[in-house]
Amino acid sequence: MNKNFIEHSAKNQFCSSTDPQESHVFANLLYDQGFKHVFGRESNKEILINFLNLIIPDRKIVDLEYLNNEQTPALKEAKNSRYDLTCKTDDGSRIIVELQKRSQWDFIERTLYYVALPIIEQLEIGEHRYNFYPIYSVNILNFELSGVSKNEDVLSIYRLKELYRNTELTDKITMIYIELPKFRKNLSELDSDNLLENFYFCFRNIYKFKECPEELTNEIIKRLFSAAKVAAMDKNEKIKYLNEMTSERDLRNQIEYAIDKAIEQGLEQGIEQGKIDTARLMKANGISIEMIITCTGLTLEQIEQL
Repeated sequence: MNKNFIEHSAKNQFCSSTDPQESHVFANLLYDQGFKHVFGRESNKEILINFLNLIIPDRKIVDLEYLNNEQTPALKEAKNSRYDLTCKTDDGSRIIVELQKRSQWDFIERTLYYVALPIIEQLEIGEHRYNFYPIYSVNILNFELSGVSKNEDVLSIYRLKELYRNTELTDKITMIYIELPKFRKNLSELDSDNLLENFYFCFRNIYKFKECPEELTNEIIKRLFSAAKVAAMDKNEKIKYLNEMTSERDLRNQIEYAIDKAIEQGLEQGIEQGKIDTARLMKANGISIEMIITCTGLTLEQIEQL
């Protein structure tokens, strides 16, 4: 098999995160700081409300209140959690919004844990009635959910249902996953009247533009472009954003170096040995176990033995 083909395929698979660039007019919305700058500000609340109304079923959000992103569990032995965004709607529903750039082996379990905390937080000590407002977990992913969502739909919504008759048990917990890599339309293919598609496109591409394309005519999308200007960030936001870009570039370089070395060593030894070599080099370069699992497909046990 051609070495260049293997190298290109491996880097596409293992380094498919956001492409770090030296300077942007518009913030990359798949960077934490870029996302929070646009969607986490009171002045941009209407943009977030419009986006949530497109993906949350059965409810029309009129207004929302941003809440503290730090969640302290009732049990002191439990882990603290920090969300990207959390808010309360006008009807009391809680919404947790998480941006995830890379897959993690325990990602689904983590989203379930995040949902459990606000449920417990709503139950008052000494209260005997288990009554709480609905919780929505909105997860915006820059990867595909391996082994979970096997279709090509970008948006997947899960609730507790009876296994055989598909009847809903409750609407109090809703898990929403947006797999952005499944959205592959370019600008010329976009439907200007499909606001949700426009949001998907912006999540993946807004940082590549110098100005809002004339094809994007929706007023909310125009406001999104305006809100995403890097020049509108304050000094601290800009420093955090640039630091995140630098970290992203460094991580990508480490992964590509590890892949290059593994390909050199592994071509004659077979694909499986190449994965092991890749994992060993990534581990030696201080790359997280979760990232190594994502990049190689090896199990936690296999990596720990290296």
